[in-house]
Amino acid sequence: MLRALDRLVEAAIGAIALALIVTAFGQVLARYLFSRPFGWVLEVDVLLMVWLTMLSGYLGVRRRSHMATDFLVARLPEPRRGQVAIAVQLLCGLLVALIGWNSFAIVEAMQGMRFVSIELDQSALYWSLPIGMGLMLLAIAVDLSARVRAALQ
Repeated sequence: MLRALDRLVEAAIGAIALALIVTAFGQVLARYLFSRPFGWVLEVDVLLMVWLTMLSGYLGVRRRSHMATDFLVARLPEPRRGQVAIAVQLLCGLLVALIGWNSFAIVEAMQGMRFVSIELDQSALYWSLPIGMGLMLLAIAVDLSARVRAALQ
């Protein structure tokens, strides 16, 4: 259902990771070989790393590869484990929705504030929050739907 979106996010993550490698390596060369570091690399790399983190969260939820502490749930009988998983997904969805909703105020507060060394509005960094949370909420909803269908069978 979301394969095209998954591929798009994977491609974006790959491009961001490659950009981080190139900028970090370029900074090392500029600093140590030429004694002329780039002043803009830190801000660009922070921007890229935050976007990488938010997009990776989506893939973690989609693949069910995020961290989980299930040692208590593992002792429950199978039907109960499914019910707990549904309750946990609902709570996670609520938390992600709240963070996503409240992040719009952060984006708005950053409107008009510029980075120091790059000609970019700081809201470009903070847009990663509602976009990342929206993607994660979508992934949680899809997973929750599958878990509910499985529990009803």
